[in-house]
Amino acid sequence: MSDVVAVGVDAGGTTTRAAVSENGAPAGTAEGPGANPTTLGVDDAADAIVQVVRKALEHRRPDAIVIGAAGAGRPAVAATLETLIGSAFADCRVSAGDDAAIALRAAIPEGAGIVLIAGTGSIAYAENGERRARVGGLGYRAGDEGSAFALGMAAVRLYGRVLDGRAKADETTELVARALEAPDRDAYVAALYDAPIEPARIAAIAADIIALAGQGNRIATKLVQQAGSDLGDLIRDAARQTGLVEASPAVALAGGLFAENSLLSYLLELRIINELPGASIVRGGAGAAVGALRLAELLAAQ
Repeated sequence: MSDVVAVGVDAGGTTTRAAVSENGAPAGTAEGPGANPTTLGVDDAADAIVQVVRKALEHRRPDAIVIGAAGAGRPAVAATLETLIGSAFADCRVSAGDDAAIALRAAIPEGAGIVLIAGTGSIAYAENGERRARVGGLGYRAGDEGSAFALGMAAVRLYGRVLDGRAKADETTELVARALEAPDRDAYVAALYDAPIEPARIAAIAADIIALAGQGNRIATKLVQQAGSDLGDLIRDAARQTGLVEASPAVALAGGLFAENSLLSYLLELRIINELPGASIVRGGAGAAVGALRLAELLAAQ
C-alpha cells in the first residue's frame, strides 16, 4: 500500500503556511507570501499556494489538500481555487474554503464545536454533525461586530463627538487623535475621507482601548463591554443555528483580540458560561495550517 500524503494550507493575507503529514505522521512544513484571493486575485493566490505546497511536499505526491483562505467562503472563489490548485497536482483531492473551518479544527480536532475568530475582523463558525453555521465575517463595511476594527471605529466615532463638543475628551479619545494624527476637526475629516479607510490602522487602536479598560477607564470599559456583547451574540447565534445551546459545546476563542487575558476575554467567557450550560472554553491550540491538515487527512481517507 502506498503512503498517504495530506497537506493543510492556511492562506493568510501576509503569510501562507502549509503542513504535511505522511500516513498520519508530521512530514514537513513551509511558509511563503500571503495568498488571500480577495486582495491578491484568485489566479495569483492559487499560484502562491501551489508554490508553498510544493516546498512543503519536497517531491512527495499529495493525496489530499485542504486550503483555508479569507475570502474563499464564496463558492465561486473556492471552486476556482480547487480547479487551479488541482491542476498542479494530478490525482489529488482538493478542497478550499474560508479560514473559519480550519480554525475550528486547529482548536477542536474533532466533533461538535464553535470557534470565534476575533482579530481585525470577526466571525463565529459552528459544526454539529452535518449542521454548519457561519455568523458574521461580512467585512468591515457590513459587519465584523466586536472586532478590533469595530472597537477602534467606535472610539473614532466618539472622538468625532468630542470634536463637535458633544462629548468630553479623555484618554480614549486622546489615543484616537494620536493614532489618526488628527488634533482638530479638519485633520479628523481628512484622515477618514481623503483616502480609503485602512482597516488595519483603525484596528490597531483596539489594543490600547482594551488596555485602558483594564486600568479602569470608564469610556474604554463601555466600548469593551459593547464589543464583548457583540462577540457573544455571534457565538450565541452560531450555537442556536446548529443546535448546540444545550449540548455543552466546546467553544474556541481565536484571533488577536484573545492573545492575552483581558476584560474583553473575561466578559466573553462569562457570557459563554451563562448562555451555553456546560460549555468548555478552549484557548490556544494548534496553528490554522494544522487544522487544515486534520481536514486533509480526513479527505484523503475517503
